[in-house]
Amino acid sequence: MRFFAFAGLMLLAACGAPAPNPYPEAARADFPCTADAELCACTWDKIIRAMTNEEYQAAVSRFRETGRMDPRVTRARTQCLDMRDG
Repeated sequence: MRFFAFAGLMLLAACGAPAPNPYPEAARADFPCTADAELCACTWDKIIRAMTNEEYQAAVSRFRETGRMDPRVTRARTQCLDMRDG
């Protein structure tokens, strides 16, 4: 039941949000999220709405090289944490 409540919140939060950018299935499978499933799903949803696949892949490469995360990825996770905890 908790999943359905979270999914409903995600749908409400997505109202007015940009449509998701197209990503290959492999990108979601490779998403390195170690948090709970709800937080990971929310973060991924926000990432694919904020960044193209090419931008995301470039951000991942920069993170691996420099250790610095793209602010859009950080913002996506923070927004989801705020929704969950707020």
